[in-house]
Amino acid sequence: MSLTRREFLWATAAASLSFPALAQEQRETAAAGRRFQHGVASGDPLSDRLIIWTRVTPRDLSTTQPIQLRWRVGTDPELRSIVSRGTAETSGERDYTVKVDVGGLSPGRPYFYTFDVDGEQSPVGRTKTFPATASRMRFALVSCSNYPAGYFNPYAGIARRPDLDAVVHVGDYIYEFAEGEYGNGAAIKRIPQPQHEAFALGDYRARYATYRTDPDLQEAHRLFPFIAVWDDHELANDAWASGAINHNPEKGEGDWATRKAAAYKAYLEWMPIREASDSTIHLYRTIRFGTLADLVMLDTRALRDRQVANSDAAGLADPKRTLMGAAQEAWMFDQLRSSQRGGTSWTLLGQQTMFSSITLPGTRPTNTDQWDGYPAQRERVLDFIERERIRNVVILSGDAHSSWGFDVPRSPWNGYQPASGAGSLAVELVTPAVSSPPPPMFTSSNGPDATAALRVAFPHLKYLEGAHRGFILVELTPDRMTADWFFSPDVRVRSDAEMAGGSLVCERGSAHLQQG
Repeated sequence: MSLTRREFLWATAAASLSFPALAQEQRETAAAGRRFQHGVASGDPLSDRLIIWTRVTPRDLSTTQPIQLRWRVGTDPELRSIVSRGTAETSGERDYTVKVDVGGLSPGRPYFYTFDVDGEQSPVGRTKTFPATASRMRFALVSCSNYPAGYFNPYAGIARRPDLDAVVHVGDYIYEFAEGEYGNGAAIKRIPQPQHEAFALGDYRARYATYRTDPDLQEAHRLFPFIAVWDDHELANDAWASGAINHNPEKGEGDWATRKAAAYKAYLEWMPIREASDSTIHLYRTIRFGTLADLVMLDTRALRDRQVANSDAAGLADPKRTLMGAAQEAWMFDQLRSSQRGGTSWTLLGQQTMFSSITLPGTRPTNTDQWDGYPAQRERVLDFIERERIRNVVILSGDAHSSWGFDVPRSPWNGYQPASGAGSLAVELVTPAVSSPPPPMFTSSNGPDATAALRVAFPHLKYLEGAHRGFILVELTPDRMTADWFFSPDVRVRSDAEMAGGSLVCERGSAHLQQG
């Protein structure tokens, strides 16, 4: 019997429920894991190296003294064949987290790793390096995981797919809000720590620690390397370079520079991310998947200019306003040019907020926190793509708590042809939230009408589903990009149930999304 592509994806997911002996090992080690309560993780894979991570829980929580531990990397789950090993030291100075950049590995192959301290071993993690050459890449795209707002069922769905190369997280890995402010954790027994808003270093550390006790998030981290960048809630709601809407010094939250530095330090401690050598905030970087894809991760949050009101026509038109800062913008253009000249099949831009315009001609943008609020910056990007003839660009976005797929023309109403995609310069995929609430307009009784109206209003909009939480499964081959949405029916209860959403395809060279 032949299977359609989506039937194959479902069959693969079902088969993975019994996948490995690794799952049984995870359950056994978790039961005894007093020193490794936050699991293990890996990230930022290159062809010859990757990051492995864990956190050691001190026996004496009142101390900040250093702890020595060992790490091992091997080619088999039992770690009989060791290819690299070493020791690491951690202390209260970095919240007892450990990151090792393991080099000297072979390209395009799986590895297994573990840590041990005082005779106790961590769970065995599985990860993989990226290949030197490749004919297929498959990754999950996620954002907006809100612990008190719901269970992380989408992470569980990701963990059931054994053949992913990575998980790409485009921000809002945690939320800084106080308990009850954006999600009722008490109602579902998921109360984040601290219960007040996170604004100090200890607060952010405790918030990450709470999230990393979730078994579904732990399992996704244990099985796949993450490639992550932050958005605003790892700092404060609607943050910009020198402040945030949700930062209130008059409520005892201190000055912004101190809070921002604390949030950045905690993020680097808790995320399996390769750290830049400079002392400034620097999360932008490129991860190369052979000649198939360059994943250019951008920080369009912490380096941006302040948002302006949608009534501020002069501010919106200001050509100097930026989401990235001048240095990162120049760096991004260099990455796009290098990817194109290197013959890479696909160039992926991993970033935070919706890039495509959803502002009707003659009206004001409804959300100036996204790229609609920085139209001059967006024009500079599109100018560069068009001028340099950069092809096969896929923009990966989050933040919207809903699912969108766009062609990206310079103007949807001027020269763009929706049926053929002529005039489109790129495509954009917007992943839904893992657990944050969808926009009310999609969940009210008028939700279907709102969805239908938006589809009619915006000719470049190729897919919209606003009511469900989930993730996108993205597959790349040299000739095609395919995006499949998968949703959790209800994140208010922990569940393995999953629904298939839309499917879009972009043929290489077309810059145009079609139904899959």
